[in-house]
Amino acid sequence: MTHRLDRKVALVTGAGSGIGLATARRLAEEGSVVVAGILDETQRAAVDGLDVVILDVRSEGDWDRALAHVAAAQGGLDILVNNAGIHRPGRAEETTAETWREVMSINLWGTFLGCRAAIPLMRRRGGGAIVNVSSIAGIRGTPGGVAYSALKGGIVSMTLALAADHAVDKIRINCVCPGAVTTPIMDAIIQRAPDPAARRATFAARHPLNRMAEPAEIAAAIAFLAGEDASFMTGVTLPVDGGRSGRG
Repeated sequence: MTHRLDRKVALVTGAGSGIGLATARRLAEEGSVVVAGILDETQRAAVDGLDVVILDVRSEGDWDRALAHVAAAQGGLDILVNNAGIHRPGRAEETTAETWREVMSINLWGTFLGCRAAIPLMRRRGGGAIVNVSSIAGIRGTPGGVAYSALKGGIVSMTLALAADHAVDKIRINCVCPGAVTTPIMDAIIQRAPDPAARRATFAARHPLNRMAEPAEIAAAIAFLAGEDASFMTGVTLPVDGGRSGRG
């Protein structure tokens, strides 16, 4: 493993499981000082050995406290990975105002709050890198997930706007769009199906590589965008989806 991120301070949200946990581990392996943002104490054991903050990404107060901790304990912030997110199924007629607000508050509002809170710290460091985690649903849409698709699409557009605004600050802002990944969220979707094994095979078959991704594969792409190997990349929407976005 290379040490492309030596001494870089990174905050990863949703770090208690799935892509967030894999990303926290990958950044640490590459030399970062990682602060793991977890939802509650039940997730602390998963990030043992890392600096930890309790962070509900919907809360402005939590963001203020998390960034104050990062500044005080680590001296500043170089990398932010906005990974925390939820999935709620439903077509239009099945999507209530409550469901829409819940998905919006975590997936889109939470990502925006993270960017807004991190930018001043990064500006004081002379620059930084933000990686937002969107989804294949954000660039293609997915059946039966109108709120999820719409709000993940909002992350893509917001990333473009933020990248344009903050290039002058030497803050690069990109996003990744994973396909189906073997995470607790995906496992829950599969287990709701009448035939989970058939549902899992269907998800795999949607990708030309004929499988779902492992969280570590998404983490590798995030680590690339966070590091200097991607120094001339900002405003990029990077599908990490086994070829699915190119399939008609």
